[in-house]
Amino acid sequence: MVKSEEIRDRQKLANLITQWNLDHYDLFELSQPNEGLEFHGVVRFYFQDEDHNVVTKCIRVASSATTKEVVDVLVEKFRPDMRMLTANRYNLFEVHINGEERKLLDDEKVLYVQLNWGKDVREGRFLLRREGAQTASEKENNPNFKRKLSKREKKEKKKADKERRMNKENVDKNGGVAQQLYDDAPESSFTRSISNPEAVMRRRRQQKLEKKLQQFHGQNGQGGTLKIYGETLKPDIPYKTLLLSTADTVQHVIKEAMEKYGVDTEDTSQFVLVEVSMTPRTHHSLYS
Repeated sequence: MVKSEEIRDRQKLANLITQWNLDHYDLFELSQPNEGLEFHGVVRFYFQDEDHNVVTKCIRVASSATTKEVVDVLVEKFRPDMRMLTANRYNLFEVHINGEERKLLDDEKVLYVQLNWGKDVREGRFLLRREGAQTASEKENNPNFKRKLSKREKKEKKKADKERRMNKENVDKNGGVAQQLYDDAPESSFTRSISNPEAVMRRRRQQKLEKKLQQFHGQNGQGGTLKIYGETLKPDIPYKTLLLSTADTVQHVIKEAMEKYGVDTEDTSQFVLVEVSMTPRTHHSLYS
């Protein structure tokens, strides 16, 4: 029984890695897992310096490497002198083009975090940043941050401000550091996947959405989005939003939610969906 479970886990991991490799260039391919479910691959990391310039480094990462271990290597790779600045602490964030950003926990496995992007049908980037560092927008809005611009800089700023006003409706105001990272370091022929990573993920999301909408159409358009709260699965991710139809069973919802949270979906019988009312201590389980 144990042997069959190991084979199943290895095959499931191999399938995820195969899908990842199909969507990315050879440089960023992940190796197939060995008997110990260990694998490795080259990952690109971004660093935002004190002047908010974005630079990148590619390093080989093992699946067993934790965030803390990767950060220690990145600090030396990006800025060897940063090792001497013991008062500073550096954190690793995962950021996405839609503006989402999350600080990785010290014991998280970086390669698994990246692999789950493909599982969730989205692309992301890893950003190394000094703890407490301001983003470019925060620094510009700081009243104590004043610098006299040169004549050329004033002209360029005026032109940039005009362009921003003209394209204001297309700018995501809530993008924060994620939006800045994608603006400062756009895709290049070196970083993009087969054609473009964001385009690949958008296409896969669109295909999944179209399939679901076709299902809605067959049910007279009955369906919508539903938030499933799973703090017990991952406390740092309070909920996931699912696109569901009225015909979807509780078992299907549980499986979808588990996939979103990156939990093994082979045995959904160990999980239940609970409806919680606003009245304290009032709840009951839902069954398929």
